[in-house]
Amino acid sequence: MHNFIEQDIELFEAHYIQSDTVYPHCCLWGDFNFCLNGVFEYEIAGQHHLSPASYGLWIPPQTEHCSFAIDDQPIRYVAIRLAPHLCQKFPKQTEVFSIQPFFRLLVEETLSLSAQPDEIERYRHLLQVLLDQLLHAPKHQHYLPQSHHVVLKPILEFLARSEHFVLSLQQCLSQFSLSERQLLRLSQTELNMSLAEWRNRAKIVYAIQKLRMGVSIKALSIELGYQHSSSFITFFKRYTGKTPHQHR
Repeated sequence: MHNFIEQDIELFEAHYIQSDTVYPHCCLWGDFNFCLNGVFEYEIAGQHHLSPASYGLWIPPQTEHCSFAIDDQPIRYVAIRLAPHLCQKFPKQTEVFSIQPFFRLLVEETLSLSAQPDEIERYRHLLQVLLDQLLHAPKHQHYLPQSHHVVLKPILEFLARSEHFVLSLQQCLSQFSLSERQLLRLSQTELNMSLAEWRNRAKIVYAIQKLRMGVSIKALSIELGYQHSSSFITFFKRYTGKTPHQHR
């Protein structure tokens, strides 16, 4: 008896508007969740996660989670569900996967073929490519991971303070007596990313919160250390897929 790949991988698409809530639940299958546009907040096994553009969340089987739409524009949400035996190749805990533009286009193409019986062989091929892309996507424990390391923890606390966003990364790190090489090794070991990337993500999380509170784009640009609003807008769009105005 043949076991076709479409029996082991399901694509689910939904549209949400601001304040829509998916209430706590868990699944027998594993879920990779991401937004083709917009931003979702998740509560997974008691931890808070954020999923802006270019990142998605892997949720292992039988992990309770809920999610909230935080964009005021309609959000196009996609879940790729994997049968339990496929999940053995994936992390046993929730992780953030980096996704490239190719992956997003691949998902859209696969969705377009899902209801076309005469394209079943092509559909199966694309499902296999999707699976391969997920298996090899860069993985992080959290969009904004934390560390209890005695040296790194105070550095992250310093970098995350909004009053320090106007300082350059070098100015911030000069407060600590570690070499650039030591910091790089420590951040890669503990966070699986550079401190520059971690700080950018901290700024994005802060910016999203401030935009929801009604802070102007110009004021937020200055607060985050940008001399020109256009530079902040470019930075924000690179991480979320939208300009601050579109996001708000």
